[in-house]
Amino acid sequence: MANIYELTGSFQTLWNLMEEGVLEDSVLEEVFENTTEELAIKLEGYCKFIKNLESDIAGLKEEEKRLSARRKTMENTVERAKEAMKVAMNTAGEKKLPCGTFTVSVQSNPPSCVIDCELAGIPSKYLIPQEPKIDRKALLEDLKSEDNILKGVAHIEQGESLRIR
Repeated sequence: MANIYELTGSFQTLWNLMEEGVLEDSVLEEVFENTTEELAIKLEGYCKFIKNLESDIAGLKEEEKRLSARRKTMENTVERAKEAMKVAMNTAGEKKLPCGTFTVSVQSNPPSCVIDCELAGIPSKYLIPQEPKIDRKALLEDLKSEDNILKGVAHIEQGESLRIR
C-alpha cells in the first residue's frame, strides 16, 4: 500500500492527466476511485494514530497537573518549616546555631523598595517607558464591521484546520 505522500502525488498526476485529456474517462474514473479508497484507508489509519496521541497527551497533561500540585504542596511545606525555624531562632535570640551536620543561621536580606503611593505620585524619572501594544481583537472586530477605514493598516486572513470527529 502506498504512503500518504505517494497517494497525494497520484492524485496530482490524475488531475494533470484529466486536464490534458490523455486518459479515457472510464479508465480515469476507475483509477480515481481505487486511489480514493486507498486514501480513505490511509486516512483512517492516520485518524487512529492521531486519536491515540491525543489520548496520551491528555493523560500526560493530567499527570503534569498532579505532579505540579504535589510539588507545590512540598514547596509550601518547606516554606512553612523554614518560617518555623526562623521564628524559633529569633525567639531564642540566636543568629547562628550548629545543628549536627548542619548550621542554621538567620541573616538579613538585601534592602528592597516598597511603593507606598499610586503610580501617578511617582516622579517620571522612575517610570520605565514601554512600547505600545496592538489590541488585535478590537482591530479584528473593527475590520469585520467597518468599510475601508483601516485599508492599508490591517487585513483579515483566515486559514484552514483539519478536524477529526
